[in-house]
Amino acid sequence: MKMKIELTNDETKQLIDLFDHYHDTILSEWLKVASISEDDPYRDEVTVNGGHTIRLIVAYISNPETDLIVQLTKKIARERVEANVGIGEFISNINLGRSIIYRVFSKINISESYQMKYLLVVNDFFDLYMFHAITEYTNVKDSIIQNKNLFIQEMHSDRLSILGQVAASFAHEFRNPLTSIKGFIQMIEKEAKPETGTYFNIIKQELESLEAKITQFLYLSKMKGLDDESEIFPIDHVVRRMLEFLYPRFLDENINVYHELEKDLYMFGVEEQMKQVLLNILNNAVEELSNMDKDRMVNVKLFEHDGFIHLNISNNGPIIPEHLLEDIFEPFISTKQLGTGLGLSVCKQIVEKHKGSIQVHSTEDETTFLMSFPIASMKGDQHDNDTLQRQ
Repeated sequence: MKMKIELTNDETKQLIDLFDHYHDTILSEWLKVASISEDDPYRDEVTVNGGHTIRLIVAYISNPETDLIVQLTKKIARERVEANVGIGEFISNINLGRSIIYRVFSKINISESYQMKYLLVVNDFFDLYMFHAITEYTNVKDSIIQNKNLFIQEMHSDRLSILGQVAASFAHEFRNPLTSIKGFIQMIEKEAKPETGTYFNIIKQELESLEAKITQFLYLSKMKGLDDESEIFPIDHVVRRMLEFLYPRFLDENINVYHELEKDLYMFGVEEQMKQVLLNILNNAVEELSNMDKDRMVNVKLFEHDGFIHLNISNNGPIIPEHLLEDIFEPFISTKQLGTGLGLSVCKQIVEKHKGSIQVHSTEDETTFLMSFPIASMKGDQHDNDTLQRQ
């Protein structure tokens, strides 16, 4: 068992005085030799931490049982991990601090016995300091690895689950329309009477539903859009019409809708596709809000800035989990239990086809989809028209 160095009151006072006197010298000499990257995000903190460490030695001399060592090494270890500093470099810098103190003390005019005793105390401190620093460093690293492994496992599980849901969902969504169509066609064939017009309406609705599902896959494969005719249209009118179209659903779900729409904002593209984007995002908002007990809110803001049209759609629904947020626009990624994960992917395809961008920010208070598009002049541009149609 390691013997603990005991200091007399006079020795303790003298050692503390030495550290107070040579504080700046020790720190400056250590900074000359320590390995600190120019790109280190905590570069300024390194100097601060060095000063704290020297003062911590003084605290240790006065009270070897101090818990300040644990507190400081936790802070430093986390910063070194976040700065992507390897454990070898981390340990090396700590040992350089120990060596600098040895070197400074070796030049002080004190008796050899005192000098040896003081260096043993310093050595005890650095042994304890190193133990806590390495322990915390490895704990932080282990936590990161565990979180990454958990994320990978969750994503793998989620993707398998989502793919299973997609298979079940589409088996249901395609089977039912086709069954209805076949059934009503058989009835019409048997008795072609005037009232069969109702069946034709049902067939039309089912076919439109089926066509919508197929269209989503076509968007994802970039096959859709070859025959769409692009033109300049007022996006503010489109947004207003879609809000009016969904008003009954907002009313049924008791959702308060606020909008601030700048007028006469024109963009170049396919109006029907932009309606699809708005419909997908607003429907998603309604579905997320429908299970909430608190006040439900959707906020739509449309404005022009720096030659771009900006369209922000917010809702105060639940936060999107972080492990889904990065891939929210990928196919088959959904926050809904039975979602196919195609709606937002389709939105991204359409927005990018219109030379725009789409992002999502999600907090505990609000989730916002932010879109931006180049603003169009009323004259138009046939070259841009052809380019857009080919994408």
